[in-house]
Amino acid sequence: MGAQDTTDAFFELLNADDRDGALKMMEERVEMRIHVGEGVQMLKGLERVGGWFLRADKGLRMIPGEIKDTGHQVECDILVVRPGAKSHKLDATFKVEAGKITSINLSPAKG
Repeated sequence: MGAQDTTDAFFELLNADDRDGALKMMEERVEMRIHVGEGVQMLKGLERVGGWFLRADKGLRMIPGEIKDTGHQVECDILVVRPGAKSHKLDATFKVEAGKITSINLSPAKG
């Protein structure tokens, strides 16, 4: 399974509220970098990264827009929708090895 196939499956499961299924798309030592304002938070390991998705509001949707697949990495725009909150856009990079997500980088959209 290539990087885009893996991330497509991840978003499909996440957006169907199958968060446990989405987490199975991640490697045990996955890392996620989240840019918020001027700061960056780094989460390491499936328990911490997965927990971020599991604790998110019920109804969280991450809808990918334009996708650039480089073979082992996917870069995309993501529209994040949460019930009762203003939607926002993120720039995201997902690295994939052997059909598992190994790294996620989420930052506010630049444009």
